[in-house]
Amino acid sequence: MDGLVQSVVYDTSSPANIYSATVMQKVDGDQKIVMIASKKDMITLESKIIDDKVETSIVELNFSNIPSNAEIISIHCINRCKEFDDFVFGITYALIVEDEEPETAETYLNLYSGFPGSSLEAIMENCKTLKLDFVPFQLNHAIYMSELQKNGMWLLSGSDKKIHAYKIEEQEILEQKVEEYFIEFEDTKDSIVLCFGTKSLSDYKKRLSYYGCETGYSMLAIVDSGKNQILHCFLERYESPITVMQLFNIHKKTVDIDNILSVKDDSIPDCDTVDEKEQVCLLVGSAVESAVVYMNVLKNDLRNAITLTDSNRHQAIVCALITDVNFDSKNEILLGTYGNYILNYVYENNNWVEQQQFDMRDSVYTICYLDIAGEGVNDVVVMSERGIHILKHEPNYIVEVLKNRLKL
Repeated sequence: MDGLVQSVVYDTSSPANIYSATVMQKVDGDQKIVMIASKKDMITLESKIIDDKVETSIVELNFSNIPSNAEIISIHCINRCKEFDDFVFGITYALIVEDEEPETAETYLNLYSGFPGSSLEAIMENCKTLKLDFVPFQLNHAIYMSELQKNGMWLLSGSDKKIHAYKIEEQEILEQKVEEYFIEFEDTKDSIVLCFGTKSLSDYKKRLSYYGCETGYSMLAIVDSGKNQILHCFLERYESPITVMQLFNIHKKTVDIDNILSVKDDSIPDCDTVDEKEQVCLLVGSAVESAVVYMNVLKNDLRNAITLTDSNRHQAIVCALITDVNFDSKNEILLGTYGNYILNYVYENNNWVEQQQFDMRDSVYTICYLDIAGEGVNDVVVMSERGIHILKHEPNYIVEVLKNRLKL
């Protein structure tokens, strides 16, 4: 994390969890983060210019139809369109009643949507609610193909050891049979799924799906999206719960002086896909063991594994961010640990090498990378057990990067 300094810290009233943040990715490239700041509060970060300085502050968000005795569990946001902004938010929560066992709490899924171009305030007022019969965990979405058309669906893992599928029909949230759309999520090895996701290949004809379980199982599947048919499936078993899984490409597209005039709007990455022309890798992290990166899974399956040395020395790996934070056009891996550290690994000489560690003083729950202030440079936003931390790139470091890019 070269050139990063901790510049802003906000205290929060109570701990959040590993499902506590989502990023609104606008079609013009702008981003906004929405977070569960405590068991009850939702916030975003906004920046304004005051006295010629950029000041970032917390802004509370009031999502409708969430009772005062609710404890928010997870949040996720999707943009339904690639041409204009059309956001939908999903929030899960439990109603906590004093003197009752937590296992008896009622749980719900709320979906919030508006019209294309709706403001966040308008979206928060338009809610549909579904009562659940299990404790929710990760809320996510995935793309499936139907009659050569791309369609999205909400996916939610639960305490009943299943991954559930939902979509909105006739103004209602209706549960679907997950195996009819995502056959790879039908069998979860009789275990609670703690993390899961899908990435389509660039033509959307195939997808890569994965999940990690409380019992230590991890699964990677290559699926024919049109036929909803598993082509290849690979299983691994670890000694502790799987806390992190992510698919990614090693290289990341950047702009330099040679192609700056030819860059088009499609340079904004599609977060639902990976580029099969590049190496597609899979990161797996667990509560006890060191994290592992499986290299080039489309070619090697899970046979070429590189261990992230000493990644388990600060207790459990809780979260991860994979992005280019040192501007070298290659993705780095940031691991957030229960032992208060962020570990930064870079890919050098066909190996993943630890470059730096960052002491956050509290357990790290989520890490995001976005341009909060609209200054053209992303910040690392970290949610820890007791606060929100913003790590900014040092201006001198950014100047040197620009000089190199512009060949000055």
